[in-house]
Amino acid sequence: PRLKSAPPLLHLHGRPTPRAWLDTMGDVLKAFEDKKLDFDNWLKTQPPAIEIGITTATNALQGGVLGFTLGMVNGNLEKQAASMPNKPPTMAGGSFSGPPKVLALNLAVFSAVQGGLTLAVKKYRGKDDITTNMIGMLGAGAALSLTTNLGDQPAAPGQVKPTTPIGYAIDAVRTGVLFATLNGAFMKIGQYFTGKNTVQDVYYYHTVGMLTALGLEKYEKNFRRGLLMDDCLALLSDSALKEVKIPAGPRLKILNYVVASKAHMAAFSAQQQQLQVAPVKEEGGLAQV
Repeated sequence: PRLKSAPPLLHLHGRPTPRAWLDTMGDVLKAFEDKKLDFDNWLKTQPPAIEIGITTATNALQGGVLGFTLGMVNGNLEKQAASMPNKPPTMAGGSFSGPPKVLALNLAVFSAVQGGLTLAVKKYRGKDDITTNMIGMLGAGAALSLTTNLGDQPAAPGQVKPTTPIGYAIDAVRTGVLFATLNGAFMKIGQYFTGKNTVQDVYYYHTVGMLTALGLEKYEKNFRRGLLMDDCLALLSDSALKEVKIPAGPRLKILNYVVASKAHMAAFSAQQQQLQVAPVKEEGGLAQV
């Protein structure tokens, strides 16, 4: 008779095995992703001013933490390099060097302006394209230049820090244009190799998410060919999917997903209405007493 394999041990001598650690970390990461998704969905329902403000603040926090960490790493590398016989050259100054607090401030300002300005321009223009992102990087580069020049950190090798308001403005514009140009070039190269248009992707955001969740990413081109954008998801039918040449099995999965999404949204709306009606009833009961 064939022997059954013994179940894997989760603990060995009272200590978790690597598999137990992996399972625990997987649960933690999944819970974090769920919380982040809930937060992102909540943030999208807020007024533009609140959404931009919170995005700016969270980007500043992320940039500050990243900058402080990089500053500590750079400090440790400089200490190790100082003990070497042939001391290698180190970056003595500049926007992306310096003590942890200085680097944290630089990256916090850069990330905050880039995230907040990009979102504000996106809300104003209604597009998330290369131009929108270049404007965000233009402001971020200018803000980084001002933070670096007005601070106490030394200039990078071969660089002379400006000392007049006109000099500050010229350097801010020059740095902003440099960052914006590089960002636009990289995004253009990315579009060339991936074949995706960022402007068009805005209209297929939920569609791509649905296909990814169902493991049907290869049919994204069918949706694009038939111009089945996000605003068509609730109207999808078997005939529409058949027209864009999607096989029967994937069609059933997609339609089932759409039906389940409609039911979920209906239940959520009913729950919100009950929550709004409940306080009114309670106040009415108290008034009668």
